[in-house]
Amino acid sequence: MPTSKYRALTPIFSIIHKIQPKSVIDIGIGHGKNGVLVREYLDIMSLRYAKKDWIIKLIGIEGFEGYRNPLWDYAYNEVIVSDAFDALFELASVDLIIAVDIWEHFEPKYANKMLELCLNKTTFLLICTPKKPLPQSAVFNNNYEHHISKWTPADFAHVSFRLVFCTELDWILLLSQKKPIPPTICRMGNPIYHIYKAVKEAFSICYHATRMH
Repeated sequence: MPTSKYRALTPIFSIIHKIQPKSVIDIGIGHGKNGVLVREYLDIMSLRYAKKDWIIKLIGIEGFEGYRNPLWDYAYNEVIVSDAFDALFELASVDLIIAVDIWEHFEPKYANKMLELCLNKTTFLLICTPKKPLPQSAVFNNNYEHHISKWTPADFAHVSFRLVFCTELDWILLLSQKKPIPPTICRMGNPIYHIYKAVKEAFSICYHATRMH
């Protein structure tokens, strides 16, 4: 689909915001929502509202021309309509590649080739893919829309640096062959850290309430 469920947006863009990449490739941009959010959280949130002031280099790759719409021209520096591997092969390296709800559309052999290329072309690769992809046909007459594979964290265990998040229905993986996962992002995936934060906040609330009395 040219769109995706909202359930994974918070962890995905929390990770992106903590990485603070200066250059991003978005594979399988569809309608262009993720490009708009990249602009909002990396440029506009840094007080660069006017397009002329944007400093993040954002390139989109999409295999289906029929999804072209004004968001493409607004959010992206460039959109390449092409096979993902062919387009990525010709591009320069970037800080981050995002592949949201796209990996399940790849044949396993093609996906493994894409993974190797992505890891060579970026510092961090962020993948989101459903735990149990539902059957899907050529939606909007787009033959790329078929769901043809299923992936789990075990399929990426050979990658040097990796961190796994999940929603109820999605796997979210941050991968790198070049650089360890930043501690600030590692803590996001640690339940003990979240319990610690909750307890600390509860004690703070109780302390201030006691002082008010």
